[in-house]
Amino acid sequence: MALPDQDDALDREPSMTINEFLAVERISRSSYYKMRDHGYGPAETRVPGTEIIRISARARREWHARLEERARSEAAELERERRASQRRAAGKTAAASPKHVSRRPIHARARATERRR
Repeated sequence: MALPDQDDALDREPSMTINEFLAVERISRSSYYKMRDHGYGPAETRVPGTEIIRISARARREWHARLEERARSEAAELERERRASQRRAAGKTAAASPKHVSRRPIHARARATERRR
């Protein structure tokens, strides 16, 4: 929770458009909408009767706090382990494929290298 002086400072900071938010946070538009659709996006303020959407400084800070909390949670650890396991399985499947680069004849690999030059 912000202190009273911090609340005043937050209220004076201008809100941002989605494009400004994406630039400041250095995230892609698709990542933003994916996070928003899964409930992890910042709170948006919509101007009634218009298409204008703004993200306040307070909403941005609260969003950062939620992301940090989620990153520390047990569910996040389980998700990281699940994704790592999935990547390992995908790698093994790819390496076992008859089309994998390691299964090509040596002369075919040499030609492919020459074409890239």
